[in-house]
Amino acid sequence: MITRERLIREFELIDEKAGLMGSDEIDLYLIGGGNLALRGIKPATADVDVVVKDYRTLTALENVLINPSPKFRTSSGIVVYLKVFGHEYEKKLGADAVYQKVDPETGDFNLDVFVKRVMRGIHLSGGMIDRAVVPKEFQELKKLRVHLVSVEDVFLFKGVTSLGRSKDVDDILRLLELGVDFNVVLKEIEVQRKLLEVETFERLAHILFEKIKLVQKILEERGLRSRGLDHFINQLEGYLG
Repeated sequence: MITRERLIREFELIDEKAGLMGSDEIDLYLIGGGNLALRGIKPATADVDVVVKDYRTLTALENVLINPSPKFRTSSGIVVYLKVFGHEYEKKLGADAVYQKVDPETGDFNLDVFVKRVMRGIHLSGGMIDRAVVPKEFQELKKLRVHLVSVEDVFLFKGVTSLGRSKDVDDILRLLELGVDFNVVLKEIEVQRKLLEVETFERLAHILFEKIKLVQKILEERGLRSRGLDHFINQLEGYLG
């Protein structure tokens, strides 16, 4: 598992190597468990998921990750990632590239990269980019600009994954404890409806509705209720065919 401290350190090393290589600036948008771990609301994550705006950025990132030249030795030695082909994230979630740093001492570091669109569905929209922030932990980096997408956008990404991913339900519960502005989520859903194919949007809306209904049931079993969540579910019903 990848802890918050490990995540920060790995991005620092990638940035250091990118500087040695004279790379262009690389914007990464951190989503999923890595986002939650960095916020301190999840102890660790199995994989780090990032979105980039375009394939030019993916190429620049890949050039830094997989270059094995000893000329680019960082403060922790040579940092080299392997590109993994046929990884389950490529097959199931549509990741554009999966990279892995094999480290027997501290454990492997898996980096899953999506270009513009995540899980063959949700787009990295202009609103998401505007809401994202570079946290203080990454503000001193020279070449990497690591952005945290907002809590509301992580909520949406988590909400449209497969219904069988119980860990995403747990993460949604964590996000609710932190506080989610459902009006922001609803506005982003409207944006996504314009960006997505009709069938894709309807499928994702159905998944989101079923998953949030499950979350509502879990809260009720714990003797809890959220009026904001109830209203959000009522609004979601309007998107179901």
